Amino acid sequence: MKAKHLLFALFALALGAASCENDTPTTPNQEPKKMTIKLRSTGETDAQYNPLTRFTPDDRDLYGIQVWHKPATTGSYERYAYGLFDSFEDVEIEVTENYKYIFEVWMVDDGKDKVFCDSILVDQNYYLGYDKPFRGHNKYNGASSESVTQLTNEFTYASDRYFIGTYSGVTSIRWDQYFKAKDGKEYTYPENVDFYYGRVGDYIPTEDGVTLSIYLKRMAFGIKVIVGDYLDNGKITLSTLDYKYTFTPENRVLEKTYAYMDGPSNFWYTKDDLSETKQSMSFDFFWKKDDGTTVDWKSFGAYFYRLKQTVFTLDYYGEDEVLGGNMFEIHYEDTPIEEGYKSYRNGADQEDYNW
Repeated sequence: MKAKHLLFALFALALGAASCENDTPTTPNQEPKKMTIKLRSTGETDAQYNPLTRFTPDDRDLYGIQVWHKPATTGSYERYAYGLFDSFEDVEIEVTENYKYIFEVWMVDDGKDKVFCDSILVDQNYYLGYDKPFRGHNKYNGASSESVTQLTNEFTYASDRYFIGTYSGVTSIRWDQYFKAKDGKEYTYPENVDFYYGRVGDYIPTEDGVTLSIYLKRMAFGIKVIVGDYLDNGKITLSTLDYKYTFTPENRVLEKTYAYMDGPSNFWYTKDDLSETKQSMSFDFFWKKDDGTTVDWKSFGAYFYRLKQTVFTLDYYGEDEVLGGNMFEIHYEDTPIEEGYKSYRNGADQEDYNW
């Protein structure tokens, strides 16, 4: 009898232990909290320009947005989302708590009128897509090649679909792009294109519905070339920045503005001092006169700077006259651009020519 009671007690004890074990609360694997944040542009797009260069956002503009993310305390950045938009109003993106993000934005003012566009087949339907600087690894219909990017005004969340020219390192992102114009030609420094670039790095979202401001800077520079009035016959050709320009006795002054699209995140965007935003260029002049004789100046190196105009005066060896002034003021922003920020003169010495 005692043995039976003992067995019953052991059995009851085992049931009680199992019951206590089953009643122990468990902590489920909690999914990271998802949030939605809003994006807005600020910075030099807010500047008031003079009437000839005033920036007014409209639905002709194009915005490319590339987003990267990583766990807040470990790992390296990888691509997270991208999208092509024609407005920065009501741009929203889903993010995850305890993650870091990098946002890159590039915008072409009136991009719909200036960037090469073509139809693209997506899910058995044709849509309008835009080329560089918005060309992407889009993988439309499973294709692995690059293509124009569909204007969707929403993000595509993927690590293997993205805008070309965006590269990641362990701690940094490098951006490098070109421009494909309406005529199908590609340029490193497109003329008369207003290009803006901005980024926010190591951003950790904290709550739902907040607005993140991304400061955009205008990536532009100008040059002015003055040829003296010794040019009374024939023509002088200038090769610079992959362009060729012609000067004649009736047209001896050149003024151009260009967009700078070659790695601005590395060289220009982080510099508040405009004197540190320099990039080298070369000028090559050649004069063919009406009688067939030629004058060949040696290639001359100079710098251009963000939001500044570099002025170049071409002299002709042996001329006694003083050539025209080489100072010019141009307004890119609400604040005046420095007059003749960089002025160069070439051709006054014998060594400036190829003999």
